[in-house]
Amino acid sequence: MRKLEKFFDWYGQYVARKPFFFILVPALLTIVSTYGFLSFSTQDDIWDIYAPTNGLSRVEEAGIRRFEYASGSHHHRMQILVSKKNRGNILTNEALDEVSQAHKFVADNITVWDGQNQIAYNNLCGIYCNDSNAAVLAFLQATLNDTSRSSFKLTFPNAEALQKKIFIGYSIGDLKFEKGYVTEAKMVILHYMVDTSLPNGRQLAADFETKVRNFFSSITDISHHIKYSVLSRTRELEEQRAITITSLPFLGLTIIVLTAFMLLTLVRFPLYTSQHWQSIVGVLSPGMALWTTTGLLWGLGYPFSNILTVVPFLVVTIGIDDAFLILAGWRQSTKGESLEVRLGQSVAISGASVTVTSVTDVACFATGLFSNMPVVQLFCLYTTVALAIDFIYQMTFFTALVGVFVRKQVDIEKELIKTETKIEKTKEDESSSSSSLASLLTFVPTISQEAHTRNILEVFIDFLHTWMAKFIVLVAFFAHIMICLALVSKVNTNFDMENLYLEDSPLTDISRRMQNFVLGEAFVVNFGVFPMPDFDNAEMREKFEEMVKKLETMPGYGAGKENTNLWTREYSNAVAFWGETEDFWHKEDMVSNYREYGMDEKYITMKNDTNGDKIIDGFFFTITYQNFSNFLEVESFLEDRRAILKNYSSYFTISSHHPFEKVPTESAASAPFNFISTSVSAVVLMSLLVLVFVMNFEAIISVVISIVSICLGIVVYLHLWNVNLDAVSLISMLMSIGFSVDYSAHVCYHYFAHVHEDEQLWRSHNYAETRDRLLSTFRGVAWPVMQSGLSTILGMFPLMFVRAYVVAVFWKTVILVGILGMLHALVLLPVIFILTHDVKLLFRRKRTVNPSPHSMELAS
Repeated sequence: MRKLEKFFDWYGQYVARKPFFFILVPALLTIVSTYGFLSFSTQDDIWDIYAPTNGLSRVEEAGIRRFEYASGSHHHRMQILVSKKNRGNILTNEALDEVSQAHKFVADNITVWDGQNQIAYNNLCGIYCNDSNAAVLAFLQATLNDTSRSSFKLTFPNAEALQKKIFIGYSIGDLKFEKGYVTEAKMVILHYMVDTSLPNGRQLAADFETKVRNFFSSITDISHHIKYSVLSRTRELEEQRAITITSLPFLGLTIIVLTAFMLLTLVRFPLYTSQHWQSIVGVLSPGMALWTTTGLLWGLGYPFSNILTVVPFLVVTIGIDDAFLILAGWRQSTKGESLEVRLGQSVAISGASVTVTSVTDVACFATGLFSNMPVVQLFCLYTTVALAIDFIYQMTFFTALVGVFVRKQVDIEKELIKTETKIEKTKEDESSSSSSLASLLTFVPTISQEAHTRNILEVFIDFLHTWMAKFIVLVAFFAHIMICLALVSKVNTNFDMENLYLEDSPLTDISRRMQNFVLGEAFVVNFGVFPMPDFDNAEMREKFEEMVKKLETMPGYGAGKENTNLWTREYSNAVAFWGETEDFWHKEDMVSNYREYGMDEKYITMKNDTNGDKIIDGFFFTITYQNFSNFLEVESFLEDRRAILKNYSSYFTISSHHPFEKVPTESAASAPFNFISTSVSAVVLMSLLVLVFVMNFEAIISVVISIVSICLGIVVYLHLWNVNLDAVSLISMLMSIGFSVDYSAHVCYHYFAHVHEDEQLWRSHNYAETRDRLLSTFRGVAWPVMQSGLSTILGMFPLMFVRAYVVAVFWKTVILVGILGMLHALVLLPVIFILTHDVKLLFRRKRTVNPSPHSMELAS
């Protein structure tokens, strides 16, 4: 017996002597952890938790934040997507009249109470008050009446009204053009902004949005032609939380299904040997671990996020896997011995295996704590802590209750031994005449005797030793690897915003429409320049213009100066009109000239110089890009744009940013790197842990082959199952590594640790060593491994009713891991063990036939 098994043997006997201490302490910890629920908080801001912590977009976003109009960092934004219910052209007088009336009602009649006064929208909109929805709608109506386009020209994204440029890139979408002019639009977007820097600004914004949403919802029902859809950060959070609200009730169904599965598979005859009470506690123990974890982490200030919805399902299914092993250890213990001895044997048999898989699971998820994705870090934190506490509770609370529940069974068996000395012979006869399923459920001594009828398990092991079985398994394995290698490069890393909501959520369609609009027609990038360049230097102005031309003509997506809003060009035109003098570009005179020309001050920031004079200390400009079809193209474009800015970094300090570049562009871009780095780290860590627990290099090679094969299969088969490699699936990949280790680790540990001591049996025929080892291993863990795999799949079955991508990724991953894990553990690994032994025999025979000169000398 190994040292680890000796320790667990002693520990099991100690638990049997003092079970109530091991029951009481976990129960008290669970109760005390409830205090942490008072500190409950949430973090569902997808624009933060799904963005890489080291992403450049975070830095670029911070650089734009000083320009309030560009960033809106102190304003709450609501967008109303207006379209016809038949998705037709909305640029008609009738439709625009109705939309104008709706907006007028919001602007004039919807007010919020600040505690003292009713505040109208015109006093809430902050620096955006000059950007009137009414002005845009009036302009669109004017273009319909000005058919000659003499005064109003509807071009995009910059239109013209009375020879003055108007930016409408945020206001209309889903366009149709004719000779450069917009002739149809299927979407108009109204914008409402609330200044959150006002006293109680957040509350004012929440109240205003509630009234706006109720209003547009009611007029959508009333209107015969127009549909109004509200998009805001608040609604995004609500729809994400809807996933949690929808999913959590299914946890009860999962518990019922798993409890029923345990009861069914743990029923034995005679009934006093059944483990039905233990099966109930087997579900209770991981539930307590979840409760303790939640209370502990909430008490420490860690927030809850909707991505954590699947954590309870994972912890319950993994916890039940450990329960199966502990109960299998009890069934393998020696009947007739005292409770202390039998529980010691049970924990010795199962404890080491449970420890191996629990440590590998915890370590695997712990690697995700070093990911650069906050959502991955948060998920792995909860999972790591929950699995660690579940392991402790399984080895204390659950094990102690097993000892309590089996006392009656031990007493009955002692009485039977006293009255019937031949009970072991009777049980052996009953076992040999049982059904095929019962033969798999029966855990008899490990040594296979020559004179007895072979059961299905022995037939299966003998079949694995045949050349046909080896050939079939190897061909299937290499075919699987070749398919994976051929398709892995085609795995899609695109990230769609609609994947973050329920499929039947109204926000799914809204998000899809907004995403298509932004990518295809109005990808407006803000460029923040700070500090202010020395434009008094003509060379600096020329360099700046040269850079802007490169930015606005980027191949495929730029459309030239027509899509650029840059105040320096308007300023230059004014300078040219009045006749350029040195004073026009002096920093002391630029502010007065800027205001004199009537230019919009939203593009600039100002400060007082040492003399107390106003000077421009920074500014921003926009360029509208078009024709993106997905975020993979945005990623390529982003790299090219950054390269252009870097070439001019010695002249200007410029930050460029679009919200979709932080999430989902950089999020998707970082997913492959995160997956590769985390997977490699996990595989190396798993190998070291297997080496520590098993101390055999054959086991390491076998486990690594299994992990790599399963992980490749998960990536490729999920791709074929319409799952992309993104921030959500990255978490499931980590999960797959942890699960894949479980199955292989159980088999490897039993195969290499439980070595038969009678080597004479190994030499009785060519494959006796592997046959006896596999028979011992399969009798010890085959059925628990199958129970674990099936229970894990069944545990995720209720989630199939939750129609959300973030949930579907997990249950799809679990199904694949369960199937691939069991096949690798129960078919591929045994064949690898057999082939390895065949190679050893071959070299052993060669050494016997051709002894070395040194051995001959020793023999003589």
